[in-house]
Amino acid sequence: MLTAETLDVTEAAALLHAEPETIMQLARKGALPGTRIGKSWVFLREDVIAFLKEQVMKDTEERRRRHADASACTIVVATPRKSRRTVLPALPDLPASTIKLPKTSS
Repeated sequence: MLTAETLDVTEAAALLHAEPETIMQLARKGALPGTRIGKSWVFLREDVIAFLKEQVMKDTEERRRRHADASACTIVVATPRKSRRTVLPALPDLPASTIKLPKTSS
């Protein structure tokens, strides 16, 4: 005879190492398969394990994708100039000053 073990919210939370409120939220959203019988949630152990396996696969694939994206980026490094000396531009000729400077006594 094949029997499926059932879990309540507390037992499902212990199996997934989560808080009971998290389990209830997942069940309400339909992410975690379960049903309400009266005022209590009931889960099949195999459904909880299947949910966990699916989450592990999704999370692992996401990490692999992020890692591949990060390793595919290009790093641009500026090459240093050969000379640090800068040639200044020629200054324009300035008109002769019309201001008379005071004579200095020597």
